[in-house]
Amino acid sequence: MIAYLEGKLVEKNPTFLILEVNGVGYSVNIPISTYSNLGEIGQMVKVLTHQQVREDELKLFGFSTRQEKALFELLISVNGVGPKVALGILSCIPADGFQRSVLQEDLDALTTISGVGRKTAQRLVVELKEKLSKMDLGGTKVVAGRDGAAYPAADEAALALMSLGYTKVEAKKALERVVADAKEALPVEELIKKALKRSG
Repeated sequence: MIAYLEGKLVEKNPTFLILEVNGVGYSVNIPISTYSNLGEIGQMVKVLTHQQVREDELKLFGFSTRQEKALFELLISVNGVGPKVALGILSCIPADGFQRSVLQEDLDALTTISGVGRKTAQRLVVELKEKLSKMDLGGTKVVAGRDGAAYPAADEAALALMSLGYTKVEAKKALERVVADAKEALPVEELIKKALKRSG
C-alpha cells in the first residue's frame, strides 16, 4: 500500500492534485481542507495517502494531516459511507468539529453536511462515537504553504461541486447564493464550504 507521496506539485484543484514522483504523475483525490494547505505549482509536497484497490480501478486519496487520513479511513468503514461522502464530510467540516458533533450526538450539525441525511447521521453517531472518543483530531499539517486559485474562484468552486455530484445548474445556483450573501470576496475553499452547507 502507498502510505504517502512526496514529489513536485504539477496540478492542483479543490478535489484532486497531480504529484510527480520520480517521473511518474500520480492523480490524488483530496478534500478541500488539504487543497487549502497546498503550496504553489512546482513546489515539493508531501501528502499522506490512502490507497483503494478494486477490481476495475485503483484510487489514491490524499490528506494534509494524519488526523484527516485517520478520520477518512474511519468514515469509509461505516456502512453506506463511501469515499465520495467521506471526502465531502472532510471538505465541509474540520476533523475536530466532526468529532465534536458525533460525541455530542448533534444530528442537526451533521445533517448540514452535504450528502449526510438523518439516517446517515444517526449511523455515524452509533458506529463512530466510541471510536472517536479515543482519537485526537487536533491535527498537525504535513503539507505547507499555499497560493491563490489558478482560475477565478467561482469557476473553480463550481468545478469542485460538480465533481462532488452537483449538476452545473445546481453548482451555479448554490454559489450565486453564497456570493450574494458574502460581504467580501471569498477564497475558493470558503465558497465551496459555504455552498455545501447551504445545500446539505
